Amino acid sequence: MATTTGSAEVGFAGKRIAVIGAGIIGCSTAFHLLKAGARQVTVIEAREPAAATTGAGAGFVSHWSAGMFPLGEEGLQLQQYGLDFYRAIHDLGVEIGYRPNGTLMMALTEAGRERFVRPVLDSPYAPAEMQDLSAKQIGEKTRGLIDASQVHSGAFNPHGIQLDTRLATGVMVDEIVRMGGVFRNGTAVTGIHDAGSHVKIETDKGEFEADGVVVAAGAWNNEVLKGLGWRLPLLRVMATRIVTDGRGLPSTLPTVQCRELRLWLRESFGAVMWGTGRHYQPYYKSGDDWIEPGQPRNVDLMQAMDDDELARLQKIFPPLRGSKVSSWAQGVPCYTPDSGLIVGHVPGTTNVVAVGGDNETGVSHGPGLGRLSAELILGQKPFVDTTRFRLDRFARDAYASEAEIAAALPAWNGVHEARSVSQLQ
Repeated sequence: MATTTGSAEVGFAGKRIAVIGAGIIGCSTAFHLLKAGARQVTVIEAREPAAATTGAGAGFVSHWSAGMFPLGEEGLQLQQYGLDFYRAIHDLGVEIGYRPNGTLMMALTEAGRERFVRPVLDSPYAPAEMQDLSAKQIGEKTRGLIDASQVHSGAFNPHGIQLDTRLATGVMVDEIVRMGGVFRNGTAVTGIHDAGSHVKIETDKGEFEADGVVVAAGAWNNEVLKGLGWRLPLLRVMATRIVTDGRGLPSTLPTVQCRELRLWLRESFGAVMWGTGRHYQPYYKSGDDWIEPGQPRNVDLMQAMDDDELARLQKIFPPLRGSKVSSWAQGVPCYTPDSGLIVGHVPGTTNVVAVGGDNETGVSHGPGLGRLSAELILGQKPFVDTTRFRLDRFARDAYASEAEIAAALPAWNGVHEARSVSQLQ
């Protein structure tokens, strides 16, 4: 598996590090801490590993810096690290639903091509192997998944992959335990306090101490950080994904992105997994500031998405005709005002690193963000420049509410209208 480079530094073995959150970013952090030489690593999780947003992730990874997300060269480095990391897991011979099938950014119209596909093709971060596909070529490549008469063109990145998020996280959990890491599952953190020489961690199972803490709690990050007097500008959004009954699809199909439909769609063990941003719901609109740890279960939101979208999608994707919902899941991804990731020391502390702001790209960037978090808390030089991801790029009181964050989001993102362009996980 992909690891940090270099040998362990003196003192790492005796340093007590706590990681709060056992999603894909938290588990990656613990994995990289142990690989770096830390030997007292504890992961504290309110439920079980991958039980929340990670477990609801659609599980696809690509070069999103190429015309999709404004993450630049640094984001591209993290994306490539993620691609390499998951390939290394696959090479261990463990089933994680790994599919090296590429990613298709598809347009339905000429206008859609110019707005959404052209930036991908022309991006300086696009790999040399990026392909400009006609409608006919899309039909041939997707082998019946897409009706070519219903689409215009697309950009195809052959380096994109798909995976099962729970299986991939499970491999990391096994590796963490094998290397001596400890999981405290079913333990909810209620607050942390940096005492200078150490950090006090308050939980519903008692109080713990650590020499360093990485907060990787996703939608619950601010609940954990409130004792430090710092609040991350995170817009929490309830997102839904659906898996159909078996449709006999081959395991060689690419992930499909179509921003005109605010759609992502992929094959998953012969079935279709799909979701659209038209039925995303900013959590603040529910009138409840607290989110119970785990996955939401809003049946009405799921049913509305299926009822409203399926008829339209069946015209473009023949395998959806006659399909039924086999399973569905909801997660709570978090958006930032500039659609950028967050990783760095919490201002005013020396022993606390916070990581988050996934913007629905947590699975893609999770391995790299975990490595960065481990390097920062251990005082190592980060393998990627973290300047653009620093917490203090936002003023402490810049956003008084999540509604203000929604209003500040880039117009193409559209979350302030209770929807998102795509679900990139």
